[in-house]
Amino acid sequence: MAEQSSPSNPSRRTVLSTAGAVGAGAAVGVVTPAHAAPAPSAVAPPLDTGPARDALVRLLPGHADQVRLTALPDGGPDRFRVTGSGGRVEIAATGPATALTGLHWYLKYTCKAHLTWAGSQLDLPGRLPAPERPVERAATVPHRFALNDTHDGYTGPYADWPRWERLIDVLALHGCNEVLVTPGQEAVYHRLLLDFGYTDEEARAWLPAPSHQPWWLLQNMSGYGGPLSPALVERRAELGARVTARLRELGMRPVLPGYFGTVPDGFPDRNPGARVVPQGGWNGLRRPDWLDPRTEVFPQVAAAFYRHQEELFGEARYVKMDLLHEGGTPGDVPVADAARAVEKALHTARPGATWVILGWQNNPRPDVLAAVDKSRILIVDGLSDLATVTDREKDWGGAPYAFGTIPNFGGRTTLGANTHRWTGKFTEWRDRPGSTLAGTAYMPESAERDPAAFELFSELAWRAEPVDREDWFRTYADVRYGREDGHAREAFAALAATAYRLTTADGRPVDSLFTRRPSVTASVTTAFESARFDRAFAELLAVRPSLRGSDAYAYDLTDIARQALADRSRLLLPQLRTAYQGKDRAAFGVLSALWLKLMRLADEMAGCHRAFLLGPWLEDAKRFATSPQEALRLEWTARTLITTWADRPAANNLSNYADRDWQGLLTDLHFPQWRAYLDELADALAAGRAPRAFDWYVGEEAWTRESGAYPVRATGDPYRTALRVHDALASAPYQGAVTVTADPVSFTPGSTGTVTAVLRNLNGLRATGRVDFALSGLDAEPEGATRLRHIPAAGEGSVRWRVPPVTLHPPASAPARPARPRPTPRCRIRRRRAG
Repeated sequence: MAEQSSPSNPSRRTVLSTAGAVGAGAAVGVVTPAHAAPAPSAVAPPLDTGPARDALVRLLPGHADQVRLTALPDGGPDRFRVTGSGGRVEIAATGPATALTGLHWYLKYTCKAHLTWAGSQLDLPGRLPAPERPVERAATVPHRFALNDTHDGYTGPYADWPRWERLIDVLALHGCNEVLVTPGQEAVYHRLLLDFGYTDEEARAWLPAPSHQPWWLLQNMSGYGGPLSPALVERRAELGARVTARLRELGMRPVLPGYFGTVPDGFPDRNPGARVVPQGGWNGLRRPDWLDPRTEVFPQVAAAFYRHQEELFGEARYVKMDLLHEGGTPGDVPVADAARAVEKALHTARPGATWVILGWQNNPRPDVLAAVDKSRILIVDGLSDLATVTDREKDWGGAPYAFGTIPNFGGRTTLGANTHRWTGKFTEWRDRPGSTLAGTAYMPESAERDPAAFELFSELAWRAEPVDREDWFRTYADVRYGREDGHAREAFAALAATAYRLTTADGRPVDSLFTRRPSVTASVTTAFESARFDRAFAELLAVRPSLRGSDAYAYDLTDIARQALADRSRLLLPQLRTAYQGKDRAAFGVLSALWLKLMRLADEMAGCHRAFLLGPWLEDAKRFATSPQEALRLEWTARTLITTWADRPAANNLSNYADRDWQGLLTDLHFPQWRAYLDELADALAAGRAPRAFDWYVGEEAWTRESGAYPVRATGDPYRTALRVHDALASAPYQGAVTVTADPVSFTPGSTGTVTAVLRNLNGLRATGRVDFALSGLDAEPEGATRLRHIPAAGEGSVRWRVPPVTLHPPASAPARPARPRPTPRCRIRRRRAG
């Protein structure tokens, strides 16, 4: 992937039809060869130095005076050009945000430096180097959408302005130009409800706490964590206004929620002529009613909504909303009629606006697409990287869409994404005849995680050529740590083959079972081979000492060591189940002790970087409050979201959906649960009785009501702690899997065949010692040795036996009976630890 700053092949030109997807009328986006970008001149107009210069100072305070920003002529796609000499770097761009994108490419591919939302590395010389040759890029698609409907809940419901400011800077660096913004929408609804017959108290009681507002905006629930104080509503509105204003200053487009009919109880009683459709429940929570869009009241409510929204947050030409989200019911309302009415209300209030719709499961519904003007919608696809998704033009009738992904769910501390499908699909889909692909959409349910995945995905839109994934990860290792290092490259090669090449059917990475409610009967899936992932961990530890000082390295080592521990939970749980069901008390005791030991280590490892601490999550909630009483309530909502999610009925479906491998959460909530559970199973085995049942909600709910403080700064050294994790995982028992096969699968009189035993070493950090195999249940001769000196880390070894012709002789006094096949043979293996 190494950045090539020489001109692209001029024959490599693709025209994308994006009629109407840019909002009004029709537009054509062109993949422009790098050499076609206009060269800057001495009299090039300066870029708006307000927002762009301010961002430059924030990002590079010691070097900002060495960077000059100028403007490229308007027209055509967003583009940038980086030139200059040592100590005088010139970035010409079509807008402030695009200039920051150019800065990021320069930092990565000239300086080997990295700015991102999860660990940065800025080991820059005092005098910035000159690019070897001009670095030029043009966006190949007009839309580069970012964030998820649930972002404001799972990432940072109580994020303040400095955190949002940093997030916006990072999104601009990565080439995003459309950002979903939901903070402050409670103020819009508050004003709206006052207009339509509700009191101030009634309106504020209907608004949920910020932690749960995304699902209220999606019409899944209301009121949880309320009522909101007037001061909190005002503070959130001020935050939303600052976010949208900054996006506009940088030339980025805020995408705001639209109005599709969500109303509180009693709306028809207060508004004659209104008619609502009850929406039933969602995961144990009652959904708000849906105002029938065909009624004469609906356009009045929608007009008021958009008016208040514009007064608070300014004009928005992109509006995100989904009809009947996740189980909503239309009742007797024809969906096509409803869609037309929602669309009409939007375009009456905001002529030419683009309706942004999430592509997810069966959304958007065919009857919605058939009813609306497809030239004025943009579908942000959350499932482009599934193997089963192959033709979005056919799926959506030629509607413009953004190639998208949802690489994180619930804010879980998972690592990995379907990067092999991103690089394999995006360019092909963009360039094929009749393509209506008009953008990219990076939509993690929680952002500020997995920097490599975000980096690769964000570059798709800025490359005319397909990405060579293996080469990209090699170069990324250099960029991430500032210099070429063979061990760093090997680490990311191993990650590219495992975490960034997922094998799950739903395309999702898997989380740690340590943070789930305890159960030895839980289903266990894997997303990649953990033994091969171990190589990434080992190689990262071997990176040379001079490259270990950056926050990027500290973040990555903490995350990868944490993931290696999490992988063991999925390796050990089936063995815990086997030991318990087989009443093997000795094995169960050893496995239980190992399980709890690894949980303690996971908590210690998480404490080595601020991104994996519980403390900041809780402190953000308390700091955002406007009174001591409100601080207690907001902390409770923050604790609830990452445990029970809501009250008991919701917890039955959503408990630990947003689980995290965070220091503090692991040791204070999950560890005591698992210890109590494993102790009870051990006691039940010893007494020969059934284990007692646990009501996990009781303890979880009690924890959400606590208010103890947790660290907000790292509590351990990531390298030293990771070495301890490595040694513990390398020496841990129960990291092997044996399979025995017979050919043929059963033996009858006169038949012969072979039996093969294969032992896989699931420990990717250490070889086994000597392994002895023994076969019972069948007369057979070994073909070669039945002893292996060792099996390498993440490797396998096998032995084979030859079965001679089988002869069965029934007793003379017994009546003749048909011969029965011999049972499948069993193989016993004795392993010795490596020396």
